[in-house]
Amino acid sequence: MIEEANTKTIRVLSLFEMLNSGELVKKKEAAERFNVSEKTIHRDLKEINVYYTKYKYKTLVNRVAYNRVEKGYYLRAGIGK
Repeated sequence: MIEEANTKTIRVLSLFEMLNSGELVKKKEAAERFNVSEKTIHRDLKEINVYYTKYKYKTLVNRVAYNRVEKGYYLRAGIGK
């Protein structure tokens, strides 16, 4: 159980860092990298989005968004709340 929790923490923080560095996160590639399902990556991205929408309200980044053309997730900049 502890191993699983540590793995999730590392995965979510890695995704967070990727987004913060301007990388486009593609679910399939991330799922393969972390050896999890695409649904798991989707849930992780939703958790990161909750963090941005509820706790980072005074920053220029206001949510995780999906780019349909490039088929990946990125941090969308906008006016903070």
